[in-house]
Amino acid sequence: MAYSASLQLDSSSANAPSDIHLKSSTLQKLTLEEALDVLNELVYQARTKSLSEPEIIVVRGAWYDQSYEEMSENSSYKKNYLQRRVAIDLFDLLTKVIGNGEQVCKRNLQACLQAFINQDVIKGSKLPDVSKFYGRTQELVYLKELIATQQFNCISLVGVAGIGKSSLAAKLISDISKDKIFGFDFFIWKSVAHLPTIEDLISELLEILDPQFISPNYTQAKITLLLKVLKQKRCLIVLDELEVLYQNPQLNLDYLIFIRRLVEENHQSCIIVTNRVLFDDFVEFINTKRPFQFIRLEGLDTDSAIKFLGERGITDLKRCQQLIQTYRGNPSELADVVNRIHNMFGNTEIFFENPTTLVSKKLENILNKMVGNILDSIHKQIMIYLAEKTIEGSESITITTILNNFKLTHQVSISTLDLVKALENLERMSLIESVKNPVTKEICFILQPVIKKYVLTDTLGIVHNFDSSNLKIAS
Repeated sequence: MAYSASLQLDSSSANAPSDIHLKSSTLQKLTLEEALDVLNELVYQARTKSLSEPEIIVVRGAWYDQSYEEMSENSSYKKNYLQRRVAIDLFDLLTKVIGNGEQVCKRNLQACLQAFINQDVIKGSKLPDVSKFYGRTQELVYLKELIATQQFNCISLVGVAGIGKSSLAAKLISDISKDKIFGFDFFIWKSVAHLPTIEDLISELLEILDPQFISPNYTQAKITLLLKVLKQKRCLIVLDELEVLYQNPQLNLDYLIFIRRLVEENHQSCIIVTNRVLFDDFVEFINTKRPFQFIRLEGLDTDSAIKFLGERGITDLKRCQQLIQTYRGNPSELADVVNRIHNMFGNTEIFFENPTTLVSKKLENILNKMVGNILDSIHKQIMIYLAEKTIEGSESITITTILNNFKLTHQVSISTLDLVKALENLERMSLIESVKNPVTKEICFILQPVIKKYVLTDTLGIVHNFDSSNLKIAS
């Protein structure tokens, strides 16, 4: 990782409450009266029965951080009754209603309800479901630290397909929306997977931030207006799946110009982008010390991955560790292989008696597009070279070995500079990994087992389809 309220509510419970009005243009802290009104409506919708008097006592006590002893002293109900009868059932219900995947309890009731109401502030596209979220504790802490400093206009989450970039960004928003210390006025989630033009994207952002704005006709004027708004209002904007820009060079250029202005010009907001590729412009931002940072996501930590697999029926520790190693803790690939084990093999023992590395259809399709549309001949030959060499027993290949042997093995003439650039590009595209030898400190390169399997099988013949005559001659 670059790493208070009256106990008496209007209990005309014969009438169902009307639609719940939770709209707010800013993240305002709830009063207890407001909280009870909202909870009463939500609870009624869930069970057609309003909050009871003892339930209101528990809510009030939780709101003011009272112990159950204090709740009992201020009411006619016994402590054990409030704690063991009322609270347990109430918090189980509230977990389903407002928890969004988090267990609601006395300690976090206020935060969970605030986050539930703040969902109206999260505009744009629908967030990924993070009701089941595993690990990423360090990454979340680091991201919150970066955002709290208000020193970074843009943060990029980079990593291979399925590693959890979008889930991490969504979890971050969910957490931050519970904490006013960050001071955000708006959260905006926008997927760009459908390749909207930069004009359409900016117009939509402006419409979300203030529908009364009259959007200018020209792109740069639109960006200037958006930046003015981002100075006035503190916003957290997520642009998800930015790697699709590789499919359209002109759109790629338009977006990078837009992001450059977001990075280089002054405002109080933060933009998070998720992408599989660390763009050249992003590297430049880092090298020139612009207010930009990136995190390269690795797989889930071992404990989180074991929990992930255990909830899917893989409980043997040794087998879990084997799967985690092979699929590098990638939650999407782990979920796919577990499904295929259950559907095709029946149980893990049969699968491990017939060991193989499975490539998910999702990852295969992504790799087909990247290899077929983006990689040139030298990139493909490097991936083939690394795949073949690691089959022969080496787990990783040193940079020295590559520089000395690649040209001979593949009978190509290419300058050292171009070879190094190609390795850098492959790493930025999350297709190869670099590690430092702990003893020699030399950089080594590896292919993840899943990507190696893809290269070697090459079902569509895309990887091995290249024209060696296009390779540059060494000078």
